[in-house]
Amino acid sequence: MGMLLDFFRSARYYYNAKKFHYSLQGLGIVREAENDSQAKTLSSRLLLEFRERILSGELAEGTRLPPELEIARTHGVSRGTVRQVLGTLVNEGLLERIRGSGTFVRHAAPPSTIQESKSQPYHHLHKSVGLILSQASDELNMGILVGVEQAIKPRGYQLSFAYAEDNPAHLAMEIERLQTTTDGLVIFPVGGAHHNRPILQQLREKGVPFVLVDRYVSGVDCDYVTSDNLGGGYRATEHLLILGYSRIAFVTEEGLDVASVQERWLGYRKALQEYQQPFDESLTYVPPPERHHFYDSLVTGPNRPDAIFAVNDSIALEIMRTAQRHGLRVPEDVAVVGFDNRSFAALLSTPLTTVAQQYEEMGNRAGTLLINRIEGLVAGAPKHIELPVNLVIRQSCGARLRVSRIKST
Repeated sequence: MGMLLDFFRSARYYYNAKKFHYSLQGLGIVREAENDSQAKTLSSRLLLEFRERILSGELAEGTRLPPELEIARTHGVSRGTVRQVLGTLVNEGLLERIRGSGTFVRHAAPPSTIQESKSQPYHHLHKSVGLILSQASDELNMGILVGVEQAIKPRGYQLSFAYAEDNPAHLAMEIERLQTTTDGLVIFPVGGAHHNRPILQQLREKGVPFVLVDRYVSGVDCDYVTSDNLGGGYRATEHLLILGYSRIAFVTEEGLDVASVQERWLGYRKALQEYQQPFDESLTYVPPPERHHFYDSLVTGPNRPDAIFAVNDSIALEIMRTAQRHGLRVPEDVAVVGFDNRSFAALLSTPLTTVAQQYEEMGNRAGTLLINRIEGLVAGAPKHIELPVNLVIRQSCGARLRVSRIKST
């Protein structure tokens, strides 16, 4: 039964991936992605070769590597690719750069020795990583999946993945299933901290290596890779304040006990405070189950804001559709800013200003950190990695409109 479920999950993923591929093909994005893929393949092969030569002892401790240009010529790759590969091996603790002298092999025990020296009792030899995502047909999740796969495959690991379908009970079930058949897990938490804390504490007690991705869970001290959600919330709100908006709403469909949501909200509040704009609690909105009526009242009610910071692009899109249905114009009547930079954001009739996250990089860093834990290359206190975000300014915020007004006065 488990194998059958895996088959259907895989089929569903590849269907969504193919659908996503065709949607990008019409925009001329796929060809560029395919060229990037070839470069990444060469990089992965070079990384795997050097890692294996170091771990096997072929390149002994203290060995000085040839110059980057020489390695590039020998392997038929660019110098930038060589620099990236060597940087990865330095981060893994296998190489050491000494200024003015070159790059040298550090001491690295063979994998078998690493496994035997682990202080924790949990050590399978499946060479497999489990990835549990929040939902299947979602661009953020797909990007994380691609990033994790790019990180683990060059190091000889296979990927088993599952979807929690935004259901904390399903998440716990998939964690229970995959922890027995893999060496470690990358987990996208679902729901609030109270939903995730018990199962994650169990993993820690068992010594199961795992890394959280997209959001951390309060009360669980573990490895995680997230975006700078607080900084992103701050920059989105600051941008609206600089443009002259004063009644700025914060809208989310998840509670403030979800770490990523809470941090974006704290960034929103920080910007209001620093720009001496009073915080109005009535402008923080969490929709009830009947969301359509909520959005109707948001854009037409007496307390209507002049600008809205939506916690993600999907909510921003729903707000823009509702405003249009009521004859309101974005940004003339209400400005909207989102978060995520989904592919549709630039394609809307009024392109969406939003905060861009690095989906694939998030997955890549999480996968790399997990394998380094599994292989004993990283030890000690949990690592907390926060990736920078970027405000992408388009038309929905009204920046162009307001600048034009200033120029005309």
